[in-house]
Amino acid sequence: NKMSLILKISLASHVILGIIAIIFFYAVWLGLFKRKLNLKLLKLSSLTGLIAFSLSWLTGGYYYVVYYGSAVRPGIKEGQFPWAHTIIMESKEHIFLFLPFLAVVSFIALWFLGEKIENDEKLKNGLLLINGIIAILGAIIAFSGIIISGAVR
Repeated sequence: NKMSLILKISLASHVILGIIAIIFFYAVWLGLFKRKLNLKLLKLSSLTGLIAFSLSWLTGGYYYVVYYGSAVRPGIKEGQFPWAHTIIMESKEHIFLFLPFLAVVSFIALWFLGEKIENDEKLKNGLLLINGIIAILGAIIAFSGIIISGAVR
């Protein structure tokens, strides 16, 4: 079952956009550790990361529904590493559902409460936690994708 060009583009876009989103939310996370916040950079990074996660979500979803479920998953489940789908992919699918929503929370807080963050320790710590979770879960999900790709061969 050969992949069409649109499916190849969808898969590549999913990966690249996901990595871009992780990079931008990692930048937000690091930026929040500073005493003097660069709000303009934090806001633009959260916006870029949110857009990238959303587009990665859509392109990955398209690839999954149209191709992965019928062409790739059976091969993995019948192959040498069936656990790659059962454990890794199932976890990846469910964890990834949270990232765009966490990204929305970060984006809204930065854009609408940005001026308060420097002086509100609880708000700043909450944002540090949310953006740390986004960056770390994003990296875990990217690594999981590498494992899944290896199980396909």
